[in-house]
Amino acid sequence: MNRLEQDVPFASLPLLVDAAARKFRDDPLWLATDDGARISFGEFGRATLQCANALRVLGVEPGTHVAVMLPNVPAYVITWIALARLGAVMVPVNTQYKSRELDYVLRDSDTRHLVIDDACLPVFEGIENADTLVPASNLVIHGAEHAGRLNWRRIVEDAPDRAPAVPPPNADMLMSIQYTSGTTGFPKGCMLTQDYWLVLGWVRTHQGPPPRRIMIDRPLSYMGGMWRFLMCLYLGAAAIVSRRFSLTQLQQRLIDYEVDFFAATDPVAKLPGHPGLAKLKIAWISCAGLSKDLHRAVEAKFNAPVRELYGMTETGSTLYMPIEDAVMSGSGSCGLPAPYRKCRIVGPDGKDVARGKVGELWVSGRAILKGYYNKADATRSGFSGEWFRTGDLFRQDDNGYFYIEGRIKDSIRRSGENISAREIEAVAAGIAGVLETAVVGVPDEKRGEEVKLYVVLQPGCSSDLVTPGQVISYCEGKLAAFKVPRYIEYIDEFPRTTSGKIAKHQLAGGAGQRNRKIFDRIAKAWLEISAAR
Repeated sequence: MNRLEQDVPFASLPLLVDAAARKFRDDPLWLATDDGARISFGEFGRATLQCANALRVLGVEPGTHVAVMLPNVPAYVITWIALARLGAVMVPVNTQYKSRELDYVLRDSDTRHLVIDDACLPVFEGIENADTLVPASNLVIHGAEHAGRLNWRRIVEDAPDRAPAVPPPNADMLMSIQYTSGTTGFPKGCMLTQDYWLVLGWVRTHQGPPPRRIMIDRPLSYMGGMWRFLMCLYLGAAAIVSRRFSLTQLQQRLIDYEVDFFAATDPVAKLPGHPGLAKLKIAWISCAGLSKDLHRAVEAKFNAPVRELYGMTETGSTLYMPIEDAVMSGSGSCGLPAPYRKCRIVGPDGKDVARGKVGELWVSGRAILKGYYNKADATRSGFSGEWFRTGDLFRQDDNGYFYIEGRIKDSIRRSGENISAREIEAVAAGIAGVLETAVVGVPDEKRGEEVKLYVVLQPGCSSDLVTPGQVISYCEGKLAAFKVPRYIEYIDEFPRTTSGKIAKHQLAGGAGQRNRKIFDRIAKAWLEISAAR
């Protein structure tokens, strides 16, 4: 496609929703694969008005921070747009979080209101002095009703479906504090405006042929699910929504719901063929980090173009492979700068590197993050003037295409989740008998990377006293399931750099140790290895 020059046609998220409700009124917007829930565009628009008025009664005003801990249910997107109508700020929370993680996000974001699913309520109640952090009058429970507590469905159904009595929001208003893991020990809250989401959804609608049925099977608490939902609002497409991703059920879901847009990963590419796929008419398929030797096979399997996208919470849509660039399939390239984005590859001296050389990707343009909430130092270090420093290593070929080569950031990418190595290290260091820890990502065919924990024990301790089972159990009590280490290796001491830091790049080689044994949490067994893992 030609570079998108047209401006985003809406000045706020509510204006987008209202336009979609008028234009596509009775068409299906939400089709759930789990419980059959079905919501039209018109019904969605009305529900967001009711929810806005219900939250207004509870004291939610322009600028109020409201955490939302819900699975992929209609209440999630209804609450999101309701907050946008009020000019309030949404703080998405991963439903896999444990009490420690939820406590951190609520405190760090200065949240005083919480919309939470009934299944997640024990996590909130596990926080010390939870009722002072979020008073009962500010706690809204979705799902089962609890005597004396606010129920999301009940308060929304009882509210009027008229515009709330607040000033109309604008594109520059803060809409989200979106938490993302990076190099620090705890997640950082990206401050994202309404314009961030408007631009992201608008750009994605123009990066391939317009689909009619879009699969959303990843958590809505992350940008991937949200930009797909925004595509539906722009295009009048139906969101085919699943509570959680299922590799074994994916192809049958595509067939049953006639999906024509979804995301492909290496495990999806390796699924055995299904005879029903032949009747699908898929518009296009997105991917991020798909192995280049699988690319053309996926296109042949689904008879559709597969195009690489690169983005991050901080910068939204950043690089994309144009739909007409079929010759680049299997090249491993992330493509070209997306509309509204400028990209540079910069060396350690702060100057652009030559074509073909590796450096850090810097990004600028309309509607990237405003900064990290309450983290002035992280904001300063994350920017160089107008340019955001991604922490990802790239090179650019002679034709201008970008290729990702690695990461500067101390983070792990597991099944689409960004995981801070330092957060896991900080948790594991609290285990009795543990002296020091280091966490790295190791290649994994199914999940991209797996989490590996290296442990140095205190003098006099051994793996018989501080067992892998104890380490895993401790981590499971304090970390979301996707962060819990898959592999554990005990070593005598860490290799060090000249400045005394742990040389993580040497750990994979065994750091000179012999007879290495690694515990595999999934296999529940010790693995004897002689090569790097």
